[in-house]
Amino acid sequence: MGDDNGRLAPSGDLPSVTCAIMAFNEEEMLDQATSDVRTSLLDLGRHFEIIIVDDGSTDATADVARDLAKRWPEVRLVQHSSNRGPGSAIVTGLAEARCDLYCFHPADNQLVFDDVARALHLLDERYDLLVGERSDRHDYSLVRRIYSYGYIGLAWVLFGLRGFSDFNFVYAFRRDLFDKIEIQTSGLFLCTEILIKAVDQGHRAGIMRARYLPRTTGVSTVGRPSVAMDTLRQMLSFWWSHRVR
Repeated sequence: MGDDNGRLAPSGDLPSVTCAIMAFNEEEMLDQATSDVRTSLLDLGRHFEIIIVDDGSTDATADVARDLAKRWPEVRLVQHSSNRGPGSAIVTGLAEARCDLYCFHPADNQLVFDDVARALHLLDERYDLLVGERSDRHDYSLVRRIYSYGYIGLAWVLFGLRGFSDFNFVYAFRRDLFDKIEIQTSGLFLCTEILIKAVDQGHRAGIMRARYLPRTTGVSTVGRPSVAMDTLRQMLSFWWSHRVR
């Protein structure tokens, strides 16, 4: 049952949850990732939905997602006609979300989603968004460590986010947060933009700690120099337009 806005009704007095699973060429891991998310959300006793966002995969990711949607009524698939890059699935998931709370999960399963699920109660009354801090970066190459910690340091300097030590891992939000926040950027900077705007508007931001897992299949594109340069460009452009100007 839904309300006039198409939002799913919560189970009991608990806010309902939408989780978007971000998938690009993740045919091998998508089944396990979706199963993990579903199990964790079932344990919460809340009404929930899972949206698999296929970001223009060229393998069988979409076929796997269709099978999962047939298996479980809480699961549905949304597809991009072409690959839009990091962050795009988060925006699509937000546009499609019908529930009160919103979170996301990478289909590569490099996150213990149960840690996120167990932190969602903090959004019921205490916080408007939660910023995930990963347990470690033990499988990062030296170059990727430099990119990651350099990004964090620059965000501290440019935007005063010293209370947070991780910006690009995982987030959870109250869905109505986006009634007042318009997302302008894309890619890896997108979540940092949301945090900056939320803090500027006086929203309550908290921290949730989640265990990071090494990738078992496929190759991450996040550490590519082109991705790092695009993220830096977006960060500096945002800083100039929203801080300097």
